[in-house]
Amino acid sequence: MKIRELIRYSGRLLKGRRARTMMICLLPFGAELFFRCAEAAVFSLLLYFGSAEPMELFGADSALRLAVTGICTLLRWLTAAPLMYAAAQELYVITSEQPRRRSVPFSRILLKKRTFRRSISAALWTRALGLLGLVPVIFFGAWAYMLLRGRLRTAEVFLAANALFLTAVSALLWLSLRLSFMAVPFLLARYPQQTAFRTVIRSVGFMRGRKRVFLGLMAVYLPPLLTIVLLPQGLTGLMTAMSLSTDIFIREDEYLETDRADSGLGKARNAGTLPHGKKGRVKAAADKA
Repeated sequence: MKIRELIRYSGRLLKGRRARTMMICLLPFGAELFFRCAEAAVFSLLLYFGSAEPMELFGADSALRLAVTGICTLLRWLTAAPLMYAAAQELYVITSEQPRRRSVPFSRILLKKRTFRRSISAALWTRALGLLGLVPVIFFGAWAYMLLRGRLRTAEVFLAANALFLTAVSALLWLSLRLSFMAVPFLLARYPQQTAFRTVIRSVGFMRGRKRVFLGLMAVYLPPLLTIVLLPQGLTGLMTAMSLSTDIFIREDEYLETDRADSGLGKARNAGTLPHGKKGRVKAAADKA
C-alpha cells in the first residue's frame, strides 16, 4: 500500500466536509489537552498558595499529587475515549463509501450508553495490556541497572550485555503492541457487535505486518502536527487516512478469506459477510489504495 496514494485518496474523500470532520477529529485531542492542562493548573495553584512544596509534586508518596493526577486521568478517560469512538464512527461513514449507510448525528453516537461502555472498556483494556507489556522491560532494565552499577567481572559483563539486549527487545515488542492498539477505535466502529476486549485482542493480529503503514502516515503528518497553525488539518488528515487504511485492510482480509473458501482450502471465518459478486470490487479497491 503506497502512503502517497493513500493520503491523496483520503484527501479527496474530505472534499466538502473537511470543516465538520476537522472539528470532530479535534474533540478527542482537545479533551486530552484540557485535562492535562487542568492538572498542571491545579499543581501551579498549589505551589502559588504554598499548599505544597515543589518536591512533593514529584514524590510517589504524595497523597495530594496522587489524588489530583487520579481525578484528572479518570476525567480524561471518561471524555476522550467516547469522543474518539464517535469520531471513528463518523470517519467510517466517509471512508467506507457505502451509499446505503447514512450518517448518524455525532451527538446521537456520543450519547449512546453502548458508545460510553465500549469505548471506556477498550481504553482500560489497552492500558492494562500495555502495562502488562511493560513488565519485561522493567524487569530486564532493573536487572541491567543492578549489574552495571557494581564492579563488573567477566561473567557479569556478559550478563549485563544480555540484560541490555533483552531490555531493548522488550521495549521494541512493547512499542509494536502499542502501535497495534492504534486500530482499536476504528475496529470498534466497524464491528459494533464485538466486545471491547475481543476487539482489542483482534487488533493485535489485525495489525500484524501492517504497522509500517501507520508509521508511514505518522511520519508524513508529523511536521504539521508539531505546529499550532497546521495541527487541525494534519490531525484530520492523519485520522482519515488511518480510517481508510483500516477499511482497505478489512476488505483485503475478507477477499482472502472468501478466495480461500472458494478454492477449497478451508472455510472462511467471515465468508458470509462478503457476497461473491463483490470480490472483484474489493480487490480493485485494495489495489487502488
